[in-house]
Amino acid sequence: MPVLSDVDLRKVMEEDEGIIILNMREKSITGAGYDLTIGFIRDADTGRIPETCPNDNNRYTLLPGHRYLVISKEFLYLSSRYMATLHSRGSYALKGLLVTSTTIDPNYAGCIAGSLFNCSSKEVYIKKNNQFVTMVIHELCTSTETFIQKNEHGRPMDTQETFHGKFPNIHPRACEAGDAFYGRIRKEIEYEYEAARERMFTKAQKNRAPSIKTSLDEYIGGDIPLQGDSQEAEQAYRQRKRITFLIGNGFDLNIGLDTRYRDFYDFYIKKHEHDDDMLAKEIKGNIENWSDLESDLGKFTGKVLPEYEEEFWKSEETLENDLAFYLEEQMKRVSLKGERKRRDIAYKMQNSLTKFHETLSEILRKQIVRIFFDTNAPIEYSFISFNYTDALDQYLRTATERFLIQLFPGEGEEVLHIHGTLTDDMVLGVDDEEQIANREFSSNATNKQRLIKEEINRICGNTRIEKARDIIAGSSIICIYGMSIGETDKMWWQCIAKWLQGDDSRKLIIFARDSERSGNRKYSNICKDKMKKKFRDNIKMIYEWEQIKDQIYVEVNANIFDFGSL
Repeated sequence: MPVLSDVDLRKVMEEDEGIIILNMREKSITGAGYDLTIGFIRDADTGRIPETCPNDNNRYTLLPGHRYLVISKEFLYLSSRYMATLHSRGSYALKGLLVTSTTIDPNYAGCIAGSLFNCSSKEVYIKKNNQFVTMVIHELCTSTETFIQKNEHGRPMDTQETFHGKFPNIHPRACEAGDAFYGRIRKEIEYEYEAARERMFTKAQKNRAPSIKTSLDEYIGGDIPLQGDSQEAEQAYRQRKRITFLIGNGFDLNIGLDTRYRDFYDFYIKKHEHDDDMLAKEIKGNIENWSDLESDLGKFTGKVLPEYEEEFWKSEETLENDLAFYLEEQMKRVSLKGERKRRDIAYKMQNSLTKFHETLSEILRKQIVRIFFDTNAPIEYSFISFNYTDALDQYLRTATERFLIQLFPGEGEEVLHIHGTLTDDMVLGVDDEEQIANREFSSNATNKQRLIKEEINRICGNTRIEKARDIIAGSSIICIYGMSIGETDKMWWQCIAKWLQGDDSRKLIIFARDSERSGNRKYSNICKDKMKKKFRDNIKMIYEWEQIKDQIYVEVNANIFDFGSL
């Protein structure tokens, strides 16, 4: 069983091949391993912190015949390919300090705890934050299929869980303090550790030997699954699951952008208050009837006489250009500068994706956990945005820089903008001919290509609709966030309804926002019924509704994509 040299250790860590050392000091890497640093020390019999040297506050005084509980500052992860052994450092042994020699099992994740004993007859002084033990890392000839032992609560026995057990030879105050120290370390490294584990997972997938995705708590606890070319891993790769998020304007509003149509109207009307723009005049005089710009454009065509048709189209083009300009100005407010902010956004995005189910009803939550998180199948995430802005793209990109969330389709297309973007074929219109009040408009092929979304996409030569349908068809769960389930996107509600028909295990979760119902369950149920009714009315599939209604869930004011104001 070979021992890793400093060259081997650096290579394995740089290439994400199964070893992680966080809070690492470069100078601690030695020719035959890594010297762990003192992060925590307590007298094992009294629970007290050792006193400092009278002449040097930077050194501890270790009393003769006393033993000390020591915990490393470093947080370690070893995959199923590696194990480690701990050995006393020569300089410590000559002073009379002995460190308990032990092994670190494969699949372990956590800080390293040990016992430091002064077997001499004199006081011994050691530096704070000094290296106290040498860790030698061994590569197994064959990856192990044995995982870390779990306690009666089902949690892997890492250092922290050891403190929760019954160890009469360690003072309770030492255990309590050690537990608190370990908790702080976990919190400090959770972002970096999760990102490193995700990189390993992604690399394993590319090598067609994916590991089992687990929650962050399981990662930190050391419950790391087997990696290898096993039949089970191959089957998991073929059975990967997909969660698809359909994202609407509620996302942009949630981060503090003023992207409601009413916000835009204030800008638009003011800009055209001194000219004779057709739509600006109409919206100003009937602003309460323009709650949905696209739908109301279709209705307004009923007022357009043939001799004013060209004026309407000129005004409509001006409106689109003004909308694009207004949204570009709003996007200038989005700033992801500062490591702290980017880390916070990344973590909240990752939590929103992996823990979106935690606010759902107990029955549905258990179903989702069983489908996704209790199986070996890796999870993909897809995003279909109905926004013209790229705020979602920026936030998601910030998360993938740290967590390498498995995206579909990927390859630089993290988000599919079904209506285009501010810089790429912006699509504004209605869903079908029935939503164009002027029948002469709807019977004219050119006008349909200007006002019906599917027609606009087709003449622009893009394949967004086909891509979106493929994404939906391959999904196991679809989540709708920040959308009003309006009639101008009716084709997508119908597409999802047909998807639900295809398999009764599929779930649709609509995340609704209702500021007036936040704390009252009775009224939140009214909101849920309202959203379900909107979905049912827009799909216009009465018989099919009875088949799929129990697969549709509405969650009101869920705490996801909650990034705070800009």
